Amino acid sequence: MAKKDKKNKNQEIAATTTTTTTTTTTTSTTTTNKSEQDISNSDLTDSNSNSAGSSSVTGDDNEIYNTTTTNNTNLEDSDSEFNPFKNLSEKQINIFNQFKEKVWIDGNQKSTTTGFGEISEKEREWLENGGDMLLLRYLRARDYDLSLSFNLLKNTLEWRNKYRPYEITAESLSYEASSGKQYVFGKSLGRSVIYLRPVRENTKNHENQIRLMVYNIERAISLMDQSRGHEQIVLLIDFKDYSIRNAPPMSVSKQTLQILSDHYPERLGNAFLVETPFIFNVFWTTISPFINKVTYKKIVFANGEKQKIKVFSQFFDPNQLEKEFTGTSDHEYHHQNYWKNEIIINRKERNLPPLSDDEILTILNSKE
Repeated sequence: MAKKDKKNKNQEIAATTTTTTTTTTTTSTTTTNKSEQDISNSDLTDSNSNSAGSSSVTGDDNEIYNTTTTNNTNLEDSDSEFNPFKNLSEKQINIFNQFKEKVWIDGNQKSTTTGFGEISEKEREWLENGGDMLLLRYLRARDYDLSLSFNLLKNTLEWRNKYRPYEITAESLSYEASSGKQYVFGKSLGRSVIYLRPVRENTKNHENQIRLMVYNIERAISLMDQSRGHEQIVLLIDFKDYSIRNAPPMSVSKQTLQILSDHYPERLGNAFLVETPFIFNVFWTTISPFINKVTYKKIVFANGEKQKIKVFSQFFDPNQLEKEFTGTSDHEYHHQNYWKNEIIINRKERNLPPLSDDEILTILNSKE
């Protein structure tokens, strides 16, 4: 079905349906019907009880992302089109329709004149491409409060126009990414995964550290199939050998959390915190008050081999997870290969001519 037809169909559904939908997902042993929100809040009581404060902490895209279809994603209902409205009550659908009318004046999604006033063409495209699922995320983030949701989206549009995440280039972040401290690889139940390793921190450029995070969030989003209901990302944070020396400043952590919650609302599926050491307790005690309750429930601790196997077997097909985390994938981050491909892809996205191998090599070897 053409994208235009899909949008029209969804608009019709939004106006009429009050039934229930689910996105079919699986664990390692059973097949269940869940939405991405349900997946995020799966029953992992044993894992979450082993928190930083109480645990014994001793315990078809580009090939670089390995986003080929796996057993988990095969279990989705591929015969029926994903419908983001089936879970909604009649009241929520009415609020959605009011929200959409308030955002798009006269329903014209090709006009830069919106309910927020005049916006840039880039922001208009972002709104249009995000479609109904984007609007629904902002509504969910504010419990379907029309005014709060509108203001949240308004602030995001202002932030995107000022911060311009679409202008962050792979070339400018090559050195920042060179240690492999942060990269996108694999899928967790159809959701893109960002690996983070604080021990590999290689710069003191806090602005670029945040820019790399935003770049990878945008990349992770671009690799998901929204037509199948995939819209949330997964963070896999490896705290092996974590110390005060490589801990980010509190200001950077708070700004990162603010960007995620305010400008990528309802985008976080799960955050897996792996091998959290005792020293992490100090950081966790300080930062956790700034994490909202919904996000807090999506955080899962995985300390020790037994717990990692239990946790990751529920969320990953083994060949979509690196061996270090109990998967079977041989993937490791090699900057010369990974970031070369990233530069090529990013330039295509910006409609720029390709660089020569020598030009790319110069960028990859740069220390700036």
